[in-house]
Amino acid sequence: MSIIAYLGPEHTFSHLVARKRFPQGRLFPCASIAEVIAFAQDQEEHLGLVPIENSSGGMILETVDLLLEEDSPLFIQEELSLRVRLALVGHPGTPPRIVFSHWAPLGHCRRWIETRFPRAELRVAGSTAEAARLAAKTPGAVALATREAAAATGLSVLHYPVEEEILNLTQFVLLGRQKLTSGGQETSLVFSLPQKPGSLCSFLEPFRAEAINLKRIVSRPVPGQPNTYVFFASLEGSDAEPPMERALKTAEGRALRCRSLGSYPVLAPYES
Repeated sequence: MSIIAYLGPEHTFSHLVARKRFPQGRLFPCASIAEVIAFAQDQEEHLGLVPIENSSGGMILETVDLLLEEDSPLFIQEELSLRVRLALVGHPGTPPRIVFSHWAPLGHCRRWIETRFPRAELRVAGSTAEAARLAAKTPGAVALATREAAAATGLSVLHYPVEEEILNLTQFVLLGRQKLTSGGQETSLVFSLPQKPGSLCSFLEPFRAEAINLKRIVSRPVPGQPNTYVFFASLEGSDAEPPMERALKTAEGRALRCRSLGSYPVLAPYES
């Protein structure tokens, strides 16, 4: 039976997604994204669930950088997403002087906080669950967290949901050592290109020719090699389908290096 590592601690949104996807699964909290990925790399029966993109904060670069590592044995098994609904949690009756949360919720809700608590100090915590714990022991503090984190730390839900009118979607990938052979809806690639004009356009052109949509692309610098970049891209479609197969074959011939992270299903969003 698989063991699923996730970015902990308990009562984070990563924990919520892990519980929704694997309600009877063996879940293992990790302190960082790097620990989750190391756990998934360790054994065949280990899986790792990590965030990869937030609709407000953008790409989770720590995840991307670890996926770009040349010797990584991991493939994407699934893409999952969660519609994030944040709660303002704290002790009632005290005007907040400090608002704790992870950097992504603080960025998403900055205007909401500044409108209601213009003098409050924003402090970044390692996770929303950690933010709730800090708020519970800090006088005059509140947190943006899950309702489960409020219950676990003895805090009250002061406002829910926060910033509901702006969609806040976080996407996750499930990683494992086995490459799926069927059922893919999306394909992700890691590639590097020659340093010459038009190399990226040339690499992507075969996908355009096959009417394959580019869902996301991000470039990251190669450590120790100034002005040299490696790319992460996700495309709609499976590498088992002839159009993707043809496009990949042509594109690979135009890259210095191209590694597929596999084709995988994209699950419907969960509600928080």
